[in-house]
Amino acid sequence: MLATTVAWDTSLSWTWAMAIDALQATMCQVSAIVVKLRKEVPKTYILSNNHIPSKTYWDLAVNRALQLIDTGNSALIKVVLARSSRVVTTTDIDPIAWLACLQVEGENAYQFCLQPPNARAFIGNTPEQLFHRKCLSINSEALAGTRGRGRSTTLDLQVELDLLSSPKDHLEFTIVRESIRKKLEAVCNGVVVEPKKAIRKLPRVQHLYAQLAGRLRSEDDEFDILASLHPSPAVCGFPTEEARLFIAETEVFDRGMYAGPVGWFGGGESEFAVGIRSALVEKGLGALIYAGTGIVEGSNPSLEWDELELKTSQFTKLLKLEVPLHQKLIT
Repeated sequence: MLATTVAWDTSLSWTWAMAIDALQATMCQVSAIVVKLRKEVPKTYILSNNHIPSKTYWDLAVNRALQLIDTGNSALIKVVLARSSRVVTTTDIDPIAWLACLQVEGENAYQFCLQPPNARAFIGNTPEQLFHRKCLSINSEALAGTRGRGRSTTLDLQVELDLLSSPKDHLEFTIVRESIRKKLEAVCNGVVVEPKKAIRKLPRVQHLYAQLAGRLRSEDDEFDILASLHPSPAVCGFPTEEARLFIAETEVFDRGMYAGPVGWFGGGESEFAVGIRSALVEKGLGALIYAGTGIVEGSNPSLEWDELELKTSQFTKLLKLEVPLHQKLIT
């Protein structure tokens, strides 16, 4: 389905017919590009990859969060800390080509691209639904806890069982699920959580997962739902204000659009995802790749850093890590 907004103004010599002709030409162009790009891999090399924060600062920030959580002097139970990785490449990255390649990673996920004219492109491959509403029916998802995929069916099952039995990941997941449930109950007649805790498998990672469904008291509550559900504990923390304050004091970069809601309002139906597993692509400057992890009691700074690497690998694996010798000589 393609949804588009058409604008015309006869007084400015831009008629309805001209607007439709321009739209049809764009649709043909987009269709041709999508078919072509599915077969292409970005042909560029990584010159440098710099993380903000550095591993040293990351460890300090995670340990500071754990001190607040463990001492009981703060109401903070969970905070999500993020990392921005500046990737500089030999040639410009085509955001649409990059996104098309991510479709392989995108089973049961949302791919998105937001790019105003002559501006940077915000792209992503996010598995996390914020909500989907159709008339009075609404669905949302809780997603937390991360593990990589096993190299065999047996190893993958072992990783799954480890994730399901982990007290630390259970705590992180429960905070997210119960927060979303309470926010939906505020605008719904009833909320059903089913499954309450399961595994969601993606090509590269697997997460703890729950689906929540409810019936809205009124369709007019739609914007209130968006404002209430965002930011969720999956991208900010819990309680929200304590986590937001800690992030503002601790993170040394601007998240920008990272982790923001991405979607559409459409009268009888609307749908929003969470803008994680994302990157900001800019001509001549490479890309900023974003990822975050939830910090709760029992978190380990080095393991959380490894999780960041796992989450960003879906982007970096599409870029070659070494410049060919003949290009180095030319440079």
